[in-house]
This record gives sequence, structure tokens and C-alpha cells, in this order.
Amino acid sequence: MPHLAHPLHAWPGAATPIVTLLFGIALLLFGRRLFWLFVGVIGFMAGWYVALAGWRHAPAGTGLLLALVGGVIGVVLALVFQKAAVALAGFFVGAYLLAGLLGWDLAALRPGQQLVLLIAGVVAAILALVLFDLALILYSAVAGAGLILDSIHPRFSGGARLLLLVLLAAAGAAVQAHWLERFKVRRA
Repeated sequence: MPHLAHPLHAWPGAATPIVTLLFGIALLLFGRRLFWLFVGVIGFMAGWYVALAGWRHAPAGTGLLLALVGGVIGVVLALVFQKAAVALAGFFVGAYLLAGLLGWDLAALRPGQQLVLLIAGVVAAILALVLFDLALILYSAVAGAGLILDSIHPRFSGGARLLLLVLLAAAGAAVQAHWLERFKVRRA
């Protein structure tokens, strides 16, 4: 029986990297416009990591179910409670990004690491609320870039991954900012 693994590599077959790549591209280029998708994907990933940390030896279906519940909660929050959803997504992106940059395994965090990620998540959530549009653009671009890199080469790591992540995220953020500016000009 399969057990929980990394959320992007848990399901066999070619469909998972393709779906991950498509979600990554959508978040990279349209994350601000489709913020409900961004929050839903972040909810899905958060649900998967909760399953990974809490039920490491559970069947893979358990992780998928928790991930889907997290994704649905994220979408509902995004549609009903926009600001709360963005703050929550900011929290998870901030903690996930810092854990990735520091090379920490989210399933095996020590108490000190948990505290650091909690602080990083709170700071990212506050930034998401204060800088709403900019935070949506930046967080969704980073999340999209990370998904794209994971779908292309899951074991890509180190300085090259960080450089590619920054370059992809910067390009995606620039595209989203340009579209946001065009949208604001049209509305005026």
C-alpha cells in the first residue's frame, strides 16, 4: 500500500507533473486575477503537509483527502472571506518559502524550527494584508515558480534552483503587475 510522500510526487504516472506544471503556470501568470485558485492550491498543499506530518504511515488516499479538503476550504475562504484567505495563504507561503530556503523538511521540524516558521508565516500574513495586491502578485508568482520548477525537475536544488525561482517569480510578478495596471487604467 502506498504511503504519503512529497505532494508533488505522490501519485504515479505522467499526469501529476503536467497538472503541477499547469497550476504553476496559472499561478505564475494569473495568480492575482485568479486569487481563489492561488488560495485553493495553497490550501491543498497545506492539507497535504498536515497529512504528511501527522499521518506519515497512512494510506496515500488519506493525504489526498486532507489535501482536497484544504483546497476546498481555501477556495471557499477566498470567495467568502477574501482578506482572511489572503492572510492565510500568505502565512503558508511565507512559512513554506522559508523552510525551502533553509532546506528544512516540513514533516520533521524541531520545535525551534516550528517557531521560526510560525514567525515567518505571521510576518508574511501581515504583509499580505497591508500590501494586498502586491502580496497577491508576489506570493502567487513565487508559488507558481516553485510548482513549475518542481514539475520540471523535482530534485533540482541549491543555488541554481534559487536563481531560477527568483527569475521565474520576477518574470511572473512583472506580467501580473502589468496586467493589474492595465486593468486599473481601464476601470478609471
